[in-house]
Amino acid sequence: MKRDTLHNGDSLYHGDALEILPTFPDASFDAIVTDPPYCSGGLTASERARPAAQKYVQSRQKTTWPDFESESMDQNAWAQWTYRWLKECKRVAKEGAPIVIFIDWRQLGLLTTLLQWAGWRWLGIAVWDKTEACRPQMGRFAAQAEYIVWGAKGRLPAKRHVGTLPGVFRHRVERPAPRMGSVEVPGKKLHMTGKPLVLMEDLLRIVEPGGIVLDPFAGSGTTLLAARNLGLGYVGIEASCSYYEIAKVRLMKGKSKEEPQILEI
Repeated sequence: MKRDTLHNGDSLYHGDALEILPTFPDASFDAIVTDPPYCSGGLTASERARPAAQKYVQSRQKTTWPDFESESMDQNAWAQWTYRWLKECKRVAKEGAPIVIFIDWRQLGLLTTLLQWAGWRWLGIAVWDKTEACRPQMGRFAAQAEYIVWGAKGRLPAKRHVGTLPGVFRHRVERPAPRMGSVEVPGKKLHMTGKPLVLMEDLLRIVEPGGIVLDPFAGSGTTLLAARNLGLGYVGIEASCSYYEIAKVRLMKGKSKEEPQILEI
């Protein structure tokens, strides 16, 4: 695996989360915020096994997306894999740390069960309302919502230095950037399932000021970028070489002229 040490000790790792997470000390992070592979995107096993770019991208889109890891598991394999990383994330989280996980409707019920099996306290579900800009569904209800399962390690303290947070976040789904891995384009996504930066900044307000956020599935680095914008520390892990490079460029852009220190581990 490889690690980039960026600013103020913040880090981005390239490798398998299940190999990297065990190298972190116990009780290291103030929050876990992540958007893992859902392994859904279809109603049958054969549909779910298709490449991610076929499952999650509208046919009229012209962008050619890099694929990403761990997206073609069946339900049983996904459940075991998810339990393992949730269990390891609990170990490295501090007592009372929140966990925030994106998921779709197909895996929503299973994820809430796995979260509890891994020892987390399940505290609720928030909603990302993607607005009317989501993929249209002729003759059907629009797939306008994505879900955010959240909980905590142990009891979430009653008094925390955060404000009152909404349960529904309404942000328009972003369109693809014109060229992958190029200059940051405001309002354009750099990952086929990328979330808006403003959405991630809103969600990260659950983290107490000065906290350190762990994202074991960093993708194009939006969660890490949001953490940096809010003055939070961050550590990210990304298995895909393509998205790891995109995330590294985004995190370095505008902050330092020096190259990050790259360590082979």
